[in-house]
Amino acid sequence: MDYKIGAISFLNTVPLIEWFQTPEGKKHSLLRVLPSELTELLQKGRVHTGLLPVAEILRGYSGGILWGTGIACRGNADSVKVFCTCPLQDLKWIRADRGSRSSVALLKIILSEMYGVEPFFEEMVPKPMMTPGQDEGLLIIGDRCFEFERALAQSGREDIHGWDLGNLWLELTGLPFVFAAWSLAPEFIREFGKQQALELCDLLNKARSYGLEHLGFLSRREVSHGCLGVGGSSTFEAVDFYLRDSLKYELGNDEFVSMRRFHGLGIKHGVFPDLQFPLLFQLAEMKKEF
Repeated sequence: MDYKIGAISFLNTVPLIEWFQTPEGKKHSLLRVLPSELTELLQKGRVHTGLLPVAEILRGYSGGILWGTGIACRGNADSVKVFCTCPLQDLKWIRADRGSRSSVALLKIILSEMYGVEPFFEEMVPKPMMTPGQDEGLLIIGDRCFEFERALAQSGREDIHGWDLGNLWLELTGLPFVFAAWSLAPEFIREFGKQQALELCDLLNKARSYGLEHLGFLSRREVSHGCLGVGGSSTFEAVDFYLRDSLKYELGNDEFVSMRRFHGLGIKHGVFPDLQFPLLFQLAEMKKEF
């Protein structure tokens, strides 16, 4: 079967989708879009699977999770930060990157659980020279986070601090955090069956393995295309560290436990509806006692 694959258009997805540019992978269709667009494509069945933000999965927009591959971190993610000049407990207003989904939910939970505060959130399009107000935070994710940090370093501003949400989640729970996972279109199982889902799961794990084997090449190529890495640096080392060390692309037992914890806290704080945790589809050799 030839599959239609949807992925978000950030640097962090490159190791998961590079295989689809190989002669073998090109038989499948790959579409790269914004996170906010991907959910609609999946809902309408225009793609068979999408690398969906975990918050969208937990809001019921998925026909199940193809387990084993996604985007996660244990500690600093280095590209998901809230920037502010005040302590986190003093925040009253958050301007959030319009591309964020899981990060907004995560920040709301962290601020409520760790500091007992519930700032007002509004969407915005981040710009490198934006500065937060006195009791305001800027939540910026992905490639735009690196652009912001580069501009911040060039400005010489030392009063603006970036708090890494991956590290804050680790402090709160002792667990890694899952930002996105491969999810099925809602009607996939009805139309194609469980065995086809497992075949697709195997395909995506194969693509991930290919990407991880070629990280050095991918990092050099992305730097040559102008991509930034950790701290807003344009060096090979910064991009390679981000793809190789900041992020985790294999989802196992700890990541499953973390998603369940995120789900429960999201329901507690009204971030997610009280829905059943989505089904997981995984290969037999990957299965653990979840």
